Amino acid sequence: FPLVFSTLVVGIAGNGDLKALGRVALKAFIYFEVVTTLALVLGLVAVNLVKPGDNGYKTVANPNVTTSDKFTYAIWINHLTPKTWGEMMGGSGSSELLQVLVASVVFGCATALADPKSKQRVLDIADAVMWIMFKFVDIVIWTAPVGVCFSIASAVANNGGLSVLSSLGLLVVTLYLTLVVFILVVFGPVFVYMKLNPIEFFRGMKEPLIIAYTTATSEAALPKVFEALEAFGVSPHITSFVVPFGYSFNLDGSTLYLTLASIFCAQAAGIEKSIGEQVTMVLMLMISSKGVAGVRSASIIVIAATLDQFAIPAWTVGLLLGADWFMDMARTFTNVLGNCLAAVVMAKLEGEFRKPGWETLLHTTHDVQEDKVGGLEEELIADKERYSHN
Repeated sequence: FPLVFSTLVVGIAGNGDLKALGRVALKAFIYFEVVTTLALVLGLVAVNLVKPGDNGYKTVANPNVTTSDKFTYAIWINHLTPKTWGEMMGGSGSSELLQVLVASVVFGCATALADPKSKQRVLDIADAVMWIMFKFVDIVIWTAPVGVCFSIASAVANNGGLSVLSSLGLLVVTLYLTLVVFILVVFGPVFVYMKLNPIEFFRGMKEPLIIAYTTATSEAALPKVFEALEAFGVSPHITSFVVPFGYSFNLDGSTLYLTLASIFCAQAAGIEKSIGEQVTMVLMLMISSKGVAGVRSASIIVIAATLDQFAIPAWTVGLLLGADWFMDMARTFTNVLGNCLAAVVMAKLEGEFRKPGWETLLHTTHDVQEDKVGGLEEELIADKERYSHN
């Protein structure tokens, strides 16, 4: 909560021009919806071609996986806003990213409209909180390897041993290959159209992408995403707004996985779904995936809610748990990659992108020009004095 809230407030209130911010928000939202729709469609095509759930693996009902409450659009809309600030901050046992996003946008706009003195006070506090949270996340990342080991051991022990992981191999391979195709087919044309060098881009985003893959959580990579994007040349105002916005509406890897995993569960349960039913499921996933928390295995909650709507047994979710860590790493990597690329795209569209080294080059050129002008002035003064003496 503090990290997303503070970065959004700084991004919105610090920008000052709400009209320009609205223009960026509209462009970003259209971009997010197009890209995530392509991710869902690609996942649907892949799971129907490969059919990873029809590999003969069967399991018994998992008593630890319960049926979720009925998911409706009314419930989703109701979850857009928290009943209290305490609920949004996790006082009720959970903190929903979408609620934080809505509250942060409203608070940021209110701050931008406040008097300059009050606005600056809020910005100073939000900026301080943002950097403190960056350091806090850095400390948490140091403990990640221990959590990874215990999580994998728990998944193997509670889901039938190593045979479960081997049975899910086809699903894991399908996900990884589909994500690679998605990056090449969807992100590739974006690189070409925006005239971005992919090698330079991946080199600049290397650190946050490594953190995203190894920790399987987008939130852990968020501080490094800001640092990498600003070092790459993206304006801080664009970064502070587009990235948190994308963490709720631009989860490309998660949305692709949601489609693939949901149909996989139906296949594993021996339930045939028509194309019409699959499309309906995809549309529901598009709605329910907005605001998926950036923490590990958050997509499992969305999958469970969707399965319950289409008469797919809830125990099939247990099939995913054994290999969810490995799949979560891949989809989190794609999520962070997609948001980094989106920030660069928005910066270029808004003229807020400066190639690394440009400022140094401009300052150097300016200094050289000043030296030349200064030298000419000195020569003219010397000549004038010489002529006056003569």
